[in-house]
Amino acid sequence: MDGKEVEQMIATRDLFTEYINSKQDEKIPDIYTEDCRIMGPGQDVKFGKQAIVDAVKAMRESGVVTLDSGVDEGGVIGDDSGYTIGWYKAYRQDGTEIGRGGDVCMWKKINGKYFLRVDCWNYNA
Repeated sequence: MDGKEVEQMIATRDLFTEYINSKQDEKIPDIYTEDCRIMGPGQDVKFGKQAIVDAVKAMRESGVVTLDSGVDEGGVIGDDSGYTIGWYKAYRQDGTEIGRGGDVCMWKKINGKYFLRVDCWNYNA
């Protein structure tokens, strides 16, 4: 991993989990770029922050209450981009696991700060 820049990406990614776990869903779009895209399993690619709002709403409607997540690898690409490869586990209100999977995130540096530009994840059976 490439030091402080990767640490910044991981810290920002951790905000997603923190916001879900503390029920601050309204803050989640703030960690994405304006032109972000999300790529969920079995779905068309969706663009923009409204897609983030809709995805979080769908996640909540499926029963997800809390998440656990981590990053296995990350790096910087050029002067203003990066990536992280990670995992997540999702839990219901009673603490039972509802699902788990992996994710690949592409990051864009804007004014010295990294934001999620592409968020792609899968579900493990």
